[in-house]
Amino acid sequence: MKRSVQSIVVLALAIAQIVTARLMVALGIGEPVEVQSALINHPLVPYKTAYVIWGLIYAYALVAAIWQVMPRQKENVALETVDWNLIVVWLVNSLWQLWVPVIGLEWISFCLIAVAVFAGLNGLLKLRNELNLSLKEKILVAGPLALVTGWLTAACFVNFTSAMIWTGFGLDAGNAAVSAVFLIGLIAFGGWMVYRTGNSLYAAGLAWALFWVLVANQSRDHEPGMVVIACIGLVVVAGIRVYVQWRKD
Repeated sequence: MKRSVQSIVVLALAIAQIVTARLMVALGIGEPVEVQSALINHPLVPYKTAYVIWGLIYAYALVAAIWQVMPRQKENVALETVDWNLIVVWLVNSLWQLWVPVIGLEWISFCLIAVAVFAGLNGLLKLRNELNLSLKEKILVAGPLALVTGWLTAACFVNFTSAMIWTGFGLDAGNAAVSAVFLIGLIAFGGWMVYRTGNSLYAAGLAWALFWVLVANQSRDHEPGMVVIACIGLVVVAGIRVYVQWRKD
């Protein structure tokens, strides 16, 4: 696919994920995602305020998509490197937002997020390992991909535990000990990806999720063990990012 066509597809999907965010609710089909989450609330689900990050993700993606359709970016190597990754992530976001209100937070919804996380991390690793990005490319190419991938990394773990409750198959994530194990897994995997990608916005998306897991367990679920683990996770994520930058400098 030619770069010009790729850029138009990225822009179309950046718009599509905004439209599909509330489309099923507007059509009166199914239940809103926030209602689905409330039905299977467990200690790993972030506090409801966490989801305002989607507004930033959508706006950031749209601005970057508009920028990349400009004629000057027609031969941009960074965009050519990750356009397919952006296409997959924005497409999967749109599909997930159509799927979950109707079907629920089951295994296919988890698989969709897992695909988006894989595509996002693959793109970030390609950008870091293959190219020397300009400041503008770091902001408008790597930036939106990193922010959404950091957030979706956490969402992937949350969706997996939610799917176990929703389907009745697997461990009971409503048990704080089970949620704690998955939270530790999230911190370990996310921390490793912060190290591998060396991207501050990936770390920020992940840390945002961890912070609101902390808040949820302090004010909603009252699980002090989860609060402590989430605090440690925030320190780990920040520490790894600082260490990577220190090594680079």
